Amino acid sequence: MVLVLDLGNTNIYLGIFENGKLIHEFRKHTDLHRSSDEYVEVFKSFFLTHNIDTTTFEGGIISSVVPSLTTTLKSAIEYLINKPCLVVGKGVKTGLSIKIDNPSELGCDLVCDCVGAISKYPLPLIIADLGTANKILVVDSQGAFIGCTISVGLKLGIKSLTNNAAQLMDVSLLAPKKVIGKNSQDSLNSGAIYGTVSMIEGMAKRIENELNVECNKVITGGNATLIKDYIEGFVYDPTLILEGLYRIYEKNK
Repeated sequence: MVLVLDLGNTNIYLGIFENGKLIHEFRKHTDLHRSSDEYVEVFKSFFLTHNIDTTTFEGGIISSVVPSLTTTLKSAIEYLINKPCLVVGKGVKTGLSIKIDNPSELGCDLVCDCVGAISKYPLPLIIADLGTANKILVVDSQGAFIGCTISVGLKLGIKSLTNNAAQLMDVSLLAPKKVIGKNSQDSLNSGAIYGTVSMIEGMAKRIENELNVECNKVITGGNATLIKDYIEGFVYDPTLILEGLYRIYEKNK
């Protein structure tokens, strides 16, 4: 088995692959204050619940956008599985051609998204990853990453709005039946859900116009569950980043 882990600003997303197939997944809120020992206990509880034998792991791999926590998580995983754990970054082969001004700027989470998508879908590709930020990635017909857009994430945006507007309350983030809201709750939910849908659909269309080619479109990320039923033209793939991590692990065996 292979353990893969995506360490994001909001969530830790862990997956376990056996014979190339994802057999278990687990999400936990990212806590900067937990120690390596505390994370060992968190993961150990998950392993025990699913009767996972840690002696059967051949290795692990981590993608992290939280540098202050990377070593902590790496130590916890290596202690649990008693095998080395790769960290996606310099010196790790990904197979992804990156054609942007400064390739080193590209987050390893976005690299994993692209690698996962390329392994599963026809090119060219538009990949919308909805997490703390909304990222829309573009992979050309040769399989090269050629750029992206980044905007404030759905939950972060609505939190900022309600925190800074005295007369607006917290919202449930459930899509109302109609776009035109007749009360504050429905109006905020409509703007958050349908507004995000329209932004992603509109940006995808602009990207296709710029490339002068129709792209296959994929949506992923923790917040994608909020809009997946309302967006058109996108395939929902919640485990895309885990697939990418596994593919990168295989390239570095």
